[in-house]
Amino acid sequence: MQHAPVPAPSRARGLMLGAAIGDALGAPFEGGPSASTGHVAAELDRRPNYRFTDDAHMLIGLAESLLARGGFDGDHMAHHFARRYDAEPWRGYGSGPPQIFRMVQSGTPWDQAPASLFGGSGSFGNGGAMRVAPVAIATGGDPATTADLAAWTARITHTHPLGVEGAVIQAVAAAFLLHEDSATLDPARLLRDLQGHAYDETFRAKLAAVEELLQEAADARAGAVLGNGIAAHESVPAAIYAALRHPGSFQDAVTFAISLGGDADTIACMAGALSGALLGEDAIPPAWRDNVEDAEHLRSLAERLGQLPAA
Repeated sequence: MQHAPVPAPSRARGLMLGAAIGDALGAPFEGGPSASTGHVAAELDRRPNYRFTDDAHMLIGLAESLLARGGFDGDHMAHHFARRYDAEPWRGYGSGPPQIFRMVQSGTPWDQAPASLFGGSGSFGNGGAMRVAPVAIATGGDPATTADLAAWTARITHTHPLGVEGAVIQAVAAAFLLHEDSATLDPARLLRDLQGHAYDETFRAKLAAVEELLQEAADARAGAVLGNGIAAHESVPAAIYAALRHPGSFQDAVTFAISLGGDADTIACMAGALSGALLGEDAIPPAWRDNVEDAEHLRSLAERLGQLPAA
C-alpha cells in the first residue's frame, strides 16, 4: 500500500503540539535519573501530566511575537517574554531569564541584557533551543533563513556561542523534518546538513556521535554519550537522536527522550517538536494531543505561522 504524505498543516500542528506535549509529559521526570522506557511508559499511562512548563510557555511567546510583528522584532519579543513571565512566573523558569526580563523592562536594550550573565560569557544552556521550533514553520523550512532567524531569537536570552548554536541546530532539524517523509527519511543526510550549521567542535562531535549511535542495535549508550543536562550541546543532540531513533512513532520518541532523565522535559519538548514535524498531528496519541494545555491555541498558532510570508 502506498504511503500517503502528511499534509503541511498537520506537520505544523504536530510540531507545536508535540513540543508542548513532550514538555508537559516530561515535567514530572525533570531532574531524575535515567529509567527504562517501560517504566516511563507505565507512568505516562498511569498519571500523565498535561500542563507544560517554561519551555512551551516561551515557545508560544516566540510564535505570538513573530505573528504580531510579521517577523522578528527583538524588542517586541523580549518584552513579550517578560510580560508572559510576569503573568505566570510559576512555570518553572530558571534564574537567568527573569534577570534579563527585569533589565529589559528597566530600559536595557534587548540585545545587551543577556551578555551580562555568567560573568559576561552568556548562557550556553538550552533555553534558546527549547522554544525555537516555530521558526521552522515561519520560514517555510528554508534552512539558511531558519538558521539566521533562530540565532536572533536565541540571543534574547543566550549569547554564548553554544547556546545560540543549539537553537540553530534544533530549528534547522525541525525545518528539515517538516518536509521529509518518515518512510524514506535518511538520518545521515539530516545529520550532514546539521554539520553545516555546527561551527563549534563540541556540536560537531555530538552530531557525529548521534550518527554512530543510530547504527547500533540498542539505545543503551545514548545517555552516557550524548548527555541529558541543561547545556545545549547535551540536550539538543539527545532530542535529535530520540526523534531519529524512532522515526515512525511519536509516542516512542517522546517516551525515550523522557527516559534519559536529567533535563527530561526540555529534551522531550525538543524531541516532540521534531517528531511531530515529521509525523504530523494525527500520529500523536489522541489523549495526549487533545488534553495538553492550550491545545487549540497551539493549533491556531501553527496554522497562522504557516501563512506568514517567509522571512
